[in-house]
Amino acid sequence: MRSVFVSGMTALGLACLPAMAAYGVTREGGQAGESAPVWRLTRVNTLPGDDVLDDVTVLGNGSVWAAGHRVVNGRQRGLVQWFDGGSWKVIPGSPPYELKAVTATSNRDVWVFGPGKAGRWNGRAWTTASLGSGFSATDADGTGAKDVWAVAESSASARHWNGSSWKSVRLPARAAAVDAYKPGEVWAAGTKGARPAIMRWNGRSWALVPTPAITLPAPDAAAVLNDIAVVGPGDVWAVGAVSWEGADNEGDDRTYSRTLVMRWNGSSWTASVGAANAQPYTEVEPDGKGGVWVAQGQWNATLWHVTGSTWRSTPVPRKAGTDAALFSIARRPGTTTMWGAGFTVPQGDPDDPSANGAFWRTR
Repeated sequence: MRSVFVSGMTALGLACLPAMAAYGVTREGGQAGESAPVWRLTRVNTLPGDDVLDDVTVLGNGSVWAAGHRVVNGRQRGLVQWFDGGSWKVIPGSPPYELKAVTATSNRDVWVFGPGKAGRWNGRAWTTASLGSGFSATDADGTGAKDVWAVAESSASARHWNGSSWKSVRLPARAAAVDAYKPGEVWAAGTKGARPAIMRWNGRSWALVPTPAITLPAPDAAAVLNDIAVVGPGDVWAVGAVSWEGADNEGDDRTYSRTLVMRWNGSSWTASVGAANAQPYTEVEPDGKGGVWVAQGQWNATLWHVTGSTWRSTPVPRKAGTDAALFSIARRPGTTTMWGAGFTVPQGDPDDPSANGAFWRTR
């Protein structure tokens, strides 16, 4: 969900991070090397200029909606793509700013979010609503056309669409991600100070959910939750990382990170911090049969399929000679089919790198 734009010679900050294995997951029963369901690269855009897909959502009918941005001749505007089950379309007239989040209740009720604004596609045209100049949504989800939530990781408030207008709703902490499981039961995850925070909406207000204390590996370490997924009434996952600044053996400054997993069983939470330096967990999504998919890192990411206590890894597939960034994963409701969205770029340091929006899916 959280991503960095690439245009011309500006590359992802994450490209400098090593593509490490998920060392910390052995504490959750990791079984790296075992086979996992197969992902494939299903589409790479060939649009003029650079384009990046930041978020993806899937409807029960198989429609796929993705949002991001494109740059043509130095001009940036939003990009919204739709797969109707047979062909891909670029939706015309998309909002003229970078789009970070998308959610849809039907093909005629699609919301996309940029800095301080939300755009709505009704199947024929766009309308725009203001969310406030200081609110830049990082995630959104809804249970229906009259119940849509958006959160921004820099804000301790959410925005709620009630079918006629957007309202600001106070949060007890900052939320980076939201999962609307059903009306009156919405979960969000983020941070409160240097600690992870999980919040729950009961239909009237948001409240912090008590979570276990985490022992941080360094005095200046901070723990953050990047995503949350409700698998069922007694099964909630939240993932992220613990990070801090330090020096390597040569005395050079560097950022250290360990994976973070929190899981609720309906009555209590367990928390696990990885034992060694590793890229953060960035996404978690139910797999449709009681397990979850967890994405680790964004640049040439690793996907983990978690069933019971077993973690099986698979790299994000990419064409030879390219690197890939995966920003979002989503499941088609009622199935085990997963989709992912991001972009690919040529490997190395070409004179004129071009980012092309990309889609992945499971077979």
